Amino acid sequence: MDSKIINIGRSAREPECLKALIIYFSQSGNTYKIAKCICNSLKNANINCELFDINKIDKNSLSNYDLVGIGSPVFYYKEPFHVRDFLESLPRLNGQHWFVFCTHGNVLGNFFPSVVNLLKTKGASVIGFHHTYADITVPYYPRPSYTSGHPDAHDLEQANSFGMEIVKLSKDIKAIEKMSIDDFPVSSEEWIQESHRLTQNVLSHALPKLRIDSDKCIKCYACEKNCPVQGIDITIEPPRLQNPCIYCWNCVNICPTLSIDADWEPLVRMAPAYYARYKKELDKATAHSEFRWLIDPRTINFDDPLFKQRKRNNKEK
Repeated sequence: MDSKIINIGRSAREPECLKALIIYFSQSGNTYKIAKCICNSLKNANINCELFDINKIDKNSLSNYDLVGIGSPVFYYKEPFHVRDFLESLPRLNGQHWFVFCTHGNVLGNFFPSVVNLLKTKGASVIGFHHTYADITVPYYPRPSYTSGHPDAHDLEQANSFGMEIVKLSKDIKAIEKMSIDDFPVSSEEWIQESHRLTQNVLSHALPKLRIDSDKCIKCYACEKNCPVQGIDITIEPPRLQNPCIYCWNCVNICPTLSIDADWEPLVRMAPAYYARYKKELDKATAHSEFRWLIDPRTINFDDPLFKQRKRNNKEK
């Protein structure tokens, strides 16, 4: 975990009670946990705070708020593609105060520079940043993973503290003058370049294509209802999959009959090499007290990725 805020003295004059909004995208619930902690902190400070899923927010209502936060998981070392689309579609923000937060696995990547640049292009004043390590739910990676167990109680308390600080900060800045901060956490250059390389077009060709087994499918519609970009329609023949797609693999992970699958083996074989690189980043973060190991990294079993565990558990039921 790490947070960045502007440190300035409190002003003797404070503005009226703030009205705040937190927008989030959460695939497995971790980002929602962080968003809720921050929102509760704001409420405890007598701030009128509302919490909305990114797909349910009315962008035309943003001007009604003094303070806006946005958070999501990190996908492919940057913001998910539909989060980027959302930010690019925002109206002019006219100096409105925003803060940014995220959850991520092994590497933070280019998330903050990318999101902050998009917000500043729209005229926002970005005043704070917070990131939290979280468990990985990629089918072709092992479970437990390096960051399994996060976010824990300590991580949630850090999110709560960030919320309290962001309230004080926004009040101070409004009482003095419009300010913004660029001192956000960022990964090393190799991961920045990786994030630039992994475009939506590149991923569409490099990642395995999903397939659905119609004989196994029980038409529960969980995949369709929970797709963050409405990229699935199983009512038609053949079913529509990955159109569009942000490669979150949520449909694979939540299908109760394992009807949605792909050829994961090429990515399974690549996992040890990537994890060797991840371990170096996490060791650096540990040395700076930014990461806490909750598992023994030597226990990682690359021969037992998540998709194999789900198949085994499904047979045992």
